[in-house]
Amino acid sequence: MHCVNSMTIDEEREQDVFNEYKNLGGRKNFKQFKKIHDIFLDETLDIYVYGELTKHNSRSEALDSVIDITGISENELNLHLESEDNLGGYT
Repeated sequence: MHCVNSMTIDEEREQDVFNEYKNLGGRKNFKQFKKIHDIFLDETLDIYVYGELTKHNSRSEALDSVIDITGISENELNLHLESEDNLGGYT
């Protein structure tokens, strides 16, 4: 009998990014990571990936917004950025 993986592409990507985050030294569990990372993506995706200024006027402003909303350190923020960037050229 074959096992079917029920993960969607988005869920697989999310897991891959989480694994990279952990490999880089991230200490949050998956639930904590996901909560922060969802905010990270919401605040940075448009300007980083698409170059759109719909939400923020600069990349720095977008990153500052993530810190303001989540209360994470710059080091933790960099782990989220590097996790995405290492797996698909976020920057």
